[in-house]
Amino acid sequence: MSFYGSRYFGDIVHGELGKDLFRYHGFVMMVAVAVLVFVMYMGCVILLTKFSYRHFLNRQRLEFWWTIVPMLMLVGLWFPSMINLYYMEEVKRPRWNFKAIGKQWYWSYEFCRNLDTPSSSENAESISCYTIDSYMEDQQETFSKGGYRLLDVDNRMVAPADVQMTAFVSSSDVLHSFALPKLLIKVDAIPGRINRLPMKASQCSIIYGQCSEICGVNHSFMPIVIEFIPEKYFVMWLEALN
Repeated sequence: MSFYGSRYFGDIVHGELGKDLFRYHGFVMMVAVAVLVFVMYMGCVILLTKFSYRHFLNRQRLEFWWTIVPMLMLVGLWFPSMINLYYMEEVKRPRWNFKAIGKQWYWSYEFCRNLDTPSSSENAESISCYTIDSYMEDQQETFSKGGYRLLDVDNRMVAPADVQMTAFVSSSDVLHSFALPKLLIKVDAIPGRINRLPMKASQCSIIYGQCSEICGVNHSFMPIVIEFIPEKYFVMWLEALN
């Protein structure tokens, strides 16, 4: 996770899509720096040159190219951006489903297996659905365990790693926002409406997030913690809950 004063991006555990977004960010920064350097260079040349041409009134070819070149640059930035947006919103065939319900001021999670998709574990066939509530952990207990203040919870949501899932996000009272930066997820939780988005962690990890929509006096005390573990251990965890 990112810490205060960090000079680098946090790790992304979204697999190939996260790498593609990092590459696209580098590409956009390269184009922006190139344009900035070129404009500053031309500005310095114009301001510092001793030569002038008083008969230079217009130049059609120059106006044509300074219109076409930025257009081509925008098209070059638009094309990979649309590809990334498509893959970010593509809902593949999930193996597990879960619902995150925002409440004042905690999260409820419902785990469900997609009955149309066979699981890799035979024990998972008997598991249908389970619900837990996740509150922010008491600060003294967090300090005693060496956890993160205002980020740790009493009941972590546990999910299988490297498995395609679908997240359903809703709310039971006011507007909330389910945000997990490391998974490239940020979606509003709206009362009476369910938003659906794909989710897949490429490795075992613990992901921290928070509600990103001002939802009342305890808005700052709605952390989100998801622990990704191998699927066989996830099924064992669900069996223990049952």
